[in-house]
Amino acid sequence: MRSRADTANRIVLFLLGLLLVAAGGLGLALSLGAFGDWRATYPVLPEEVRTFPDKEPWLWWAVAGIALLTALLAMLWLMAQLRTHRVSRLDRTTDAREGYTTLHAGALTKAVEDEVGGIPGVTRASARIHDHPRLGLALTVDMTDTADIDRLRTQLENNVVGHVREAVGDLEFPINIELRPDVRRTPARTVT
Repeated sequence: MRSRADTANRIVLFLLGLLLVAAGGLGLALSLGAFGDWRATYPVLPEEVRTFPDKEPWLWWAVAGIALLTALLAMLWLMAQLRTHRVSRLDRTTDAREGYTTLHAGALTKAVEDEVGGIPGVTRASARIHDHPRLGLALTVDMTDTADIDRLRTQLENNVVGHVREAVGDLEFPINIELRPDVRRTPARTVT
């Protein structure tokens, strides 16, 4: 779903971490005398670099501008990380002259979860509407290890999917169903 963004984040953060580890390791090696004993007591920055800010008052304005730009980019990155593809409302309006039709996603997902939760063998159901890569519903169903998977699948496909598509008014509305065993609620068995 967000694999491209996640991959980019991992690469950038890995490279930034690698750069910081290399800089820290270089500073540590320099202070321990790995490049000669005379370098360990020598200042890291030469005299002209250390006194440059005193001679150029504009430097601190440039530093402040760069820090502000960095903070702005960091805020944009953080907002991109917090963005979800969840949908809160579905606009089902076909003709605005006849009125507006809005379906609240929370009402639909709650109805789906309640309907699926009533099927024998289901311990938990979670539904959410998303808009990436396209508008659809993701349904996760936790079931007991004794559940009849064929019967459960048939009930989901014949009843629940039909009800969702009827509710949204789209017979091709994509629904992704994930069936998984609920290891938290299924009692452990002892084989003797």
